[in-house]
Amino acid sequence: MTLTEQFQTLPKLLKVREVADFTGTHERTVRRWIRDGRLGAVEHPSGLRVPRRSLWRFLGLDFGLSA
Repeated sequence: MTLTEQFQTLPKLLKVREVADFTGTHERTVRRWIRDGRLGAVEHPSGLRVPRRSLWRFLGLDFGLSA
């Protein structure tokens, strides 16, 4: 599966757990990235959510993909 295909299959708003699974890290690490301002997130009624566009930018993979 190409990066573009992976990007398109991700939900537009990811749970912290989904970001942790995708990056191979712990949820606490993802929350630290958010708290430090390195990874953008938004408040959602059921908890923090990371826009997939923010994750792609954080990973340095933002190459013109639309969210």
